[in-house]
Amino acid sequence: MHDELSLELLTPTVRLVNESWAGHVQRLCAGWKAEGASRTNGVRALVGRLKRTRPSTYRHCLRTARLSRRVGLALGFDEPRLYQLSLTAMMHDIGKILVPERILSRPRRPTRFERFVLNLHPNFGAALMSYYGLPAELRIRTQHHHERWDGRGYPNRLGGTDIPLMARIVQVTDTLDAMVDQRAYNTPRTLADAVSELRRESGKQFDPRVVEAYLDTLPKE
Repeated sequence: MHDELSLELLTPTVRLVNESWAGHVQRLCAGWKAEGASRTNGVRALVGRLKRTRPSTYRHCLRTARLSRRVGLALGFDEPRLYQLSLTAMMHDIGKILVPERILSRPRRPTRFERFVLNLHPNFGAALMSYYGLPAELRIRTQHHHERWDGRGYPNRLGGTDIPLMARIVQVTDTLDAMVDQRAYNTPRTLADAVSELRRESGKQFDPRVVEAYLDTLPKE
């Protein structure tokens, strides 16, 4: 069984070859279930598969979860909300299970077609979580972690407080970790440079309140 997408370029979109998106996801999940990925614990099944098949993305999700918890503490979240925030961060890139590895590990900037496929990963994640019966609130929070405060993000061009708060937090911590991480196609920034970028994009890409909460977690010196 092939776990990656077979895509065909059309104008102006793409489609799966010989099956629907829903059929593709259902077929893959049925195969994973047959391999022992129980639907009764969808988080464990999906995170375990992410760890096995996309280890660098799994490590990124772990770091994002730790950063998000720190921001949640700065915002005064209680323990149950901190748990939900950490879970949202851990699951935010789960849809990359369905993105071909050759796109994720490319040693260069993505092409327009590759960017299109990458930008589908929030919806892929929502589809996977729906199949495993995970809570709708978790699916919604993870699906919108690439929206922007100014309404120019994806997949639904939400803006401002229409974006779930936990998604706004993960957007900041996800971006920060991506900036300072060593990846095949970019040189990592210093933390100081990454923080400067967060400040520049506060009120545009990022919720200013969340940026300030993250800055509150940094050593004052």
